[in-house]
Amino acid sequence: MDIPERFLDRSSESDEDDKWSQTVRAENGLDVKLGRGQIPPKGFKMITGPQNGEVKLGFCLSKGTLEVEVICARDICPKEKDEPDTYVKTYLRDGDKWLQKRKTRVVRHSRNPQYRQTLKYSSCDALGRNLLIMLWEKKQGFESNQGLGGAVVNLDLLPLTRLTVDWYTLFPIHTLGTQTADSP
Repeated sequence: MDIPERFLDRSSESDEDDKWSQTVRAENGLDVKLGRGQIPPKGFKMITGPQNGEVKLGFCLSKGTLEVEVICARDICPKEKDEPDTYVKTYLRDGDKWLQKRKTRVVRHSRNPQYRQTLKYSSCDALGRNLLIMLWEKKQGFESNQGLGGAVVNLDLLPLTRLTVDWYTLFPIHTLGTQTADSP
């Protein structure tokens, strides 16, 4: 699937867009850059920094539909010998409620996978909620898929009337309000 042209054009971005990003400091003094609208995970003070790479996402509200472009990820599983087969799941969340789910196809054998896939939500379902983004490793056979990391984005903090593209730091799955690293 090709990326729509509006997700590739970053010429409309300016220094003013930096106000949507933030840098937070972990307990150990390490600075971690968060993407636009990204919420630091619960228990952030215990995290030593980015655990497992970043995912590049684009957001745009068009004709009553929130389009979430899952573009790519980078620096996935840097310490593992084998390159993982990965996919991305997104969930709309309203407080602790897990609502609608969307997911990308699996990209095989890559630490820097290119997803280039658009996930769509009705704007009336999405506005006022958070979007949970989770990166998963697809396991073979009877093994459970493994959560590699995730991010939470407050959709109300994004300027959805225009394209917003940014890198989102992935944090451990257990810090995102899930009880386990297994797929919910």
